[in-house]
Amino acid sequence: MGRTLPEVDRRNNLHGQEHWQGGITAGLLLALVLLTAWSSPTLAQEQGVAVHLIDMAQDSELSATAASLADGWYDASVNSRVSGYELADGTPVSFGDWYHSDWPDTRVDLLTQFGDDFGLLWGFSTGERGEKYTVDPSLRIGFVAQAHPAANSVLSLTVRAVAWGNLNEQPCEGDYGEIGGVQTVNCRLAATFLAPEETLQYLAHAEPNRLHISLSYSASF
Repeated sequence: MGRTLPEVDRRNNLHGQEHWQGGITAGLLLALVLLTAWSSPTLAQEQGVAVHLIDMAQDSELSATAASLADGWYDASVNSRVSGYELADGTPVSFGDWYHSDWPDTRVDLLTQFGDDFGLLWGFSTGERGEKYTVDPSLRIGFVAQAHPAANSVLSLTVRAVAWGNLNEQPCEGDYGEIGGVQTVNCRLAATFLAPEETLQYLAHAEPNRLHISLSYSASF
């Protein structure tokens, strides 16, 4: 399992939990408001509006990044990866328990169509939470527009932006006994030779791709 650590406090970061819960609430409320407004029969009839579900998936890159943290780190001295350690009392600690979620980040994308050549792209992701990390919920908004520069041809522009949705790893509180006392430490690196404060710079942080722009042209003959 690797080297030993006197004791590790595995309590969740309450501030991170509140932020995560607030973000998902805001995202779901916005999605509900948009869906209610654009699915109104009266508005749809007047504006020629149609709402389409275009994608729903659990393929988040940040989910995969979080899961990879369970692989631990490479220890050259023993030529193997360290994916856990033992506490001073012999209790095994596996990184796999920390970087796992029963509900992976789920993405929902919808299209509100205005006529044949323009549509509003909008959606959200639910985020996910493990014991030692969070992937915040995100909001996704953009548009798709088409033009017809020639007969039987289509020029299409798609723009989508993503707000929030960051991955953040949370630290542990390590009790290093009478010599070191209680210190904040990177959970995965708590049993390495690094000083606790040095391990904090290796806490994982990642952001989703914030902007997607796609331009395509097709023609039929």
